[in-house]
Amino acid sequence: MALPALLLSAAALAGVGATVDPAAEVVAWTVDAGTSAALVEDHRAPTITVRIEFPAGKYSPWVRAHHAVEAFEHQDDDPARALKKRADALAAEVSLEVDDRAATIEGTCLSADLDALLALMKDVLTNRDYDEKELRRAGREQSIEWKGNDTNVSFRMHQSVARAMFRDADDPRRLRWEKPPSVETGAAALAEARDALVRIPGRVVGFAGDLTRAQAERAMVGLLPPVDPRAPEGLTPRFGPLVGAAERPKDTPIRIRKLTQVYFALGRDSLPWDDPRRPAYLVANHVLGGHFYSRLYVALRHEGGETYGAGTREEGDVAPGLYAAATFTRAPNAKTTETKLRGVLDVFHAQGITEEERKAAIGYLTGSRAFGRQSPEQILERYLVERRLGLPPGKIDADVDRAAALSLDEINRFIDDFYDPAQFTMVRAVAE
Repeated sequence: MALPALLLSAAALAGVGATVDPAAEVVAWTVDAGTSAALVEDHRAPTITVRIEFPAGKYSPWVRAHHAVEAFEHQDDDPARALKKRADALAAEVSLEVDDRAATIEGTCLSADLDALLALMKDVLTNRDYDEKELRRAGREQSIEWKGNDTNVSFRMHQSVARAMFRDADDPRRLRWEKPPSVETGAAALAEARDALVRIPGRVVGFAGDLTRAQAERAMVGLLPPVDPRAPEGLTPRFGPLVGAAERPKDTPIRIRKLTQVYFALGRDSLPWDDPRRPAYLVANHVLGGHFYSRLYVALRHEGGETYGAGTREEGDVAPGLYAAATFTRAPNAKTTETKLRGVLDVFHAQGITEEERKAAIGYLTGSRAFGRQSPEQILERYLVERRLGLPPGKIDADVDRAAALSLDEINRFIDDFYDPAQFTMVRAVAE
């Protein structure tokens, strides 16, 4: 979610239905030396989701060098649109995505159509008939989008923070905010990159829904090409060192044409997900900016009406990214709003949270776990996220239990360290 987008509202929870069977858990097994499988079995609805992850994403130097993002995300764009027509005929949702750490193909269908969906996904992953016109269109679209970034407040703020925070120019966390290389339009080269990507060891096939393990094991037969035990060189992300807080500018104005509002972000590096202090962070972050009556919302919206929205956001995972407390206001009100934003952080750092706030945060964190277990697909996704990041299974939920066991003093000691205003940089988007 973009920085300004997070400011539109706090987390909105709606449409909550019955949660998944509490007994439903992930069953995982090894298929071969480079492939594993996972299943969340749930027979309450006659639908099945198949999610195949390949362990290389936009953070990978190899992926960037070989245009593997375009190769993967456009492999269902054959000139005759035959692959997409087959998906339409099945009423199946098939999606292709490359994120920071993985390339994923996912399909959802009725249980009776599983064989047809698997055949379609296999054909997508072996398609060599890329649509050259679609690739050229994507290239033009990329160029247009890049030019539009000049007046995109969220992009410009992210770019400024990334350049200030990540020392190396080729750090993947910084490159995501720089101009991308032109789209590779050679179908043969793209097919070759895709073929290498889907054969990388460490891939996983996940199933969720109305099928048994025996059915899942049968579905795996012939679905993927053999693994190539020799992973491509340059596959692993290379993260450079962070620029220390003392070296980063304390105030960074960004000038953008025709702005009538001012956007603020007090930012620092985020806490890695495998940091032992993360349970304390979960509580502190919720109190500071994680809900509609958080410290930031009360000070900047409810009390003074300075803004429609304020909150915190976290980017990064086991590798630190951006953490920010952010808001916006009308241009004539900029000074007042900035003073209040800084003041909230100062008081939060100096005084910590109250026992009442601690209890309320723990109640939210423990209670909201049910929202992430409403479907077998959600349970599978949680497992795959942890696997992708090298975290122990169940770690994300276990952190909530650890948070609940922390005392108020332990949480406030964390706040005293992590929320030191000296660690934060102010990034401000203003009218040119």
